[in-house]
Amino acid sequence: MYLPGILASLVSVATLTTLAAADLRITADHHSFGGVNFPSLQFLEPSYRDELIRAVVKSNARVIRLFIRGDNDHGDPEPELGTFDRTMLDQIDDTLAAIHRISKGQVKVIIAPHDAHALRSSNDVPCDAYCKKLDGAFLDFYSSEDFRKLYKTRLEVFFKHYPSKNFDGKTWAQLNEVILGVDLQNEPWSGIWPIVAGESWICDIATHLKDTLGLGESNIAVITGGISGAQTPDGIQNFPDSAFECPAVDVIGIHGYFAEGNGLTAGTPWANLFLPSNTLTARSLDKKLLLVEEWAYVHTDRGHHYKKKAIFDQGNALNYRGIPWLYSHASFRDEGTTARVNLLRGQNFAVGALTDVLNRAYKARNNFDWSRYLPAPPTGLTNLTVLPLNPYIPQQSECVFGCEGHLCDAPDGCQPSLICKNSVCQSAPETQPGKIDDECNSKQVCQEHLTCADGLCQACENRPTIQPEDYPRQFTVYNDPDGQCALDKDRPFRMRPVCSLPPPQTSPSRRGNPCQNAAHCDANEYCDWGFCRLCTEGCLGMTCRSSNKCKTGYCNTHGRCDYPGKPKVQFGPGARASTRDRKGPGWNAGPRGMERGPNKVRDEALRINIPKESVRATGGPAAAAAATGMS
Repeated sequence: MYLPGILASLVSVATLTTLAAADLRITADHHSFGGVNFPSLQFLEPSYRDELIRAVVKSNARVIRLFIRGDNDHGDPEPELGTFDRTMLDQIDDTLAAIHRISKGQVKVIIAPHDAHALRSSNDVPCDAYCKKLDGAFLDFYSSEDFRKLYKTRLEVFFKHYPSKNFDGKTWAQLNEVILGVDLQNEPWSGIWPIVAGESWICDIATHLKDTLGLGESNIAVITGGISGAQTPDGIQNFPDSAFECPAVDVIGIHGYFAEGNGLTAGTPWANLFLPSNTLTARSLDKKLLLVEEWAYVHTDRGHHYKKKAIFDQGNALNYRGIPWLYSHASFRDEGTTARVNLLRGQNFAVGALTDVLNRAYKARNNFDWSRYLPAPPTGLTNLTVLPLNPYIPQQSECVFGCEGHLCDAPDGCQPSLICKNSVCQSAPETQPGKIDDECNSKQVCQEHLTCADGLCQACENRPTIQPEDYPRQFTVYNDPDGQCALDKDRPFRMRPVCSLPPPQTSPSRRGNPCQNAAHCDANEYCDWGFCRLCTEGCLGMTCRSSNKCKTGYCNTHGRCDYPGKPKVQFGPGARASTRDRKGPGWNAGPRGMERGPNKVRDEALRINIPKESVRATGGPAAAAAATGMS
């Protein structure tokens, strides 16, 4: 823990009214939302089920994701292929009615009509009728026409032929008052990337749901459901071109499990993944909606007392980026070191942190318009001017404020030795001009928050927080959102100057940080004659034909200006986009000259061995078996 005179918290929200908001924040007047996955909700006794639904509603969650699958105590509604158990569908229908009644129509449902883990009995999901028929060759499910027909029949029974006993006999495909969207499947090809067989299944099933079964007519969204399983921070597992190019896909469902590690919080990968106007978000605007359908706490050797911190960090990052999300997963069981969150425990447990970020998501902004599927909350949207601080950082944490990987919205949101770039505190690269101890003069200036003295850029310190008089002496308050800044007269013996607060990006008096290229600036800036300037033309996310038209970086293969700090993704259209033989939505033809070898794209049946899933120790995606036991 840092000494009180060196690292301290930000000032209170009330004292920051003169600061302009960071330019990377979301300003659109569309609403975001939060929710939870609850895979076994329909199996509970009605009174207990309703108690848990009331807890969800009280938390201001807007969406509950339900799974149509069996577990160790309950069978699948399709016990034999083509044969269906109506009583199990009745259980789900009762649950839909209870959610609609208790929430007074404010909470909707996403339905996963099948789980890919049931195809191979992984992640504690029992082997179902498809699994038994496939006998280990589970990729046949996607590439075999016979299995596609069987699965389409399942979807038809669920959404077209089953008459709802609680909604006047209407089909589920008509229940837009309670159903927000339907997944193609939960995590198709889970653990398989690149997709090696049957990729055309994505658009085929999406078109079947939207057009044949009529979800599109009812304004019920078709969601991809986490293609290929957990997302990596720099991968494209959940959003291949086949999903983007399919007109029947409405929502790209993204699954990811990230752990806190050295130099990053559990929320840092989300902040980087959804950088406004980057390739993913720019391609999605006016084309697809983005939803983080699964994320959760991942246990590390730091200990279980970091669970609340990790939950807040991730929800906070997604709220700040304006991305709707569903936690994975809500439960009524013991939590242990798992990601489960028991909704009926006290607010001093993990549910307190989850409820906190759900309440913030309830009024958060979004660049994407979800009003077709979910009405805006009656309370209106928040005017977010500063990034909320994490109130759940343990006292024993080695860092409580502004360390590498922490989110920030201004230069004083980080340790003085770090820079706030793209809303994340990070170490400046060696090539970055104007760092602490760099030589400086009238032509070689320091970073805006540093002072040049005796020919060197001087280190500085953040202004400390006034310690509350009634707080125990053995504790020091660092990141109290209600704290107040100490004045200069209260700090007569300081060894270093207080870091200066530069003018906001939009201010005409702003000098800008020194730079050598666009990678030294925020993604919404460019390097202009040695200084970072706010970009207005040829900026991140704007259309382009060549890189010399992009001020913020290079022109990527999707015809958008990209950020130079982000590595190019070679898989997919990549740099070979002009050589690819495109054959329509959902088709992945592969590069020419790759008819043989590992890059061959196949549509025939294959058998493949999947390695056991495990959690990556330092911020990588966690597998469902270890992280949540459900994804």
